[in-house]
Amino acid sequence: MKKLSVLLAVGAAAIATPALADGGLTFVIDGDTFDQSYTITNTSTLGETVVGFGVTLIAPFGFDTVNGGFGVDQAAAFAPRGGSDVITGYTGPASFADGVNTIDFTFTNFDVGESFIWGIDVDRPDVATVFGDELIGSTGYADFSNGLRGNGVFEAFGNRGAQFVIKTFTPRPNVPEPATWAMLVLGFGVLGTALRRTRCVRANLAYT
Repeated sequence: MKKLSVLLAVGAAAIATPALADGGLTFVIDGDTFDQSYTITNTSTLGETVVGFGVTLIAPFGFDTVNGGFGVDQAAAFAPRGGSDVITGYTGPASFADGVNTIDFTFTNFDVGESFIWGIDVDRPDVATVFGDELIGSTGYADFSNGLRGNGVFEAFGNRGAQFVIKTFTPRPNVPEPATWAMLVLGFGVLGTALRRTRCVRANLAYT
């Protein structure tokens, strides 16, 4: 019973302790979205790595990756720049379909202080030039190695820019919450205790 009580106490403590919401990521779109490079930088405060990042543009904007496709000006297909894909452990995707309004990236080694840089064009069907401030209201997310997702929105930045700002943290999709892990550990602990007690009872019966 003493061991069981200890297990229950540890499980309760784990359930009551929230995951640290220390993940940070900076991303600014400032100027013409056709000819600039985009840069996201890991600014986590406790060493969390970035494992994923995504952006969803507000309508009617989309990513123009094929000349003569979505939009009315020359396209710019997605391409990592400056070797930042190697530095951050970028795992894909290698390209994005023309006209999509959502892009999602994944990483394996995106440490604090590192940046991922890429190029891609943003257009709308009837306008040739799109500036960062026109994308205010678009949404995004950043996934961190502590199991949390930072959900954010693009807000005004400078004269013609927009900046991604994390508003809330939620558990990353398909990653168990701390409470779930605690319950699993507690369950295995209780099961182990029950099995040991069963063996002891059987041994005593056999002895008598």
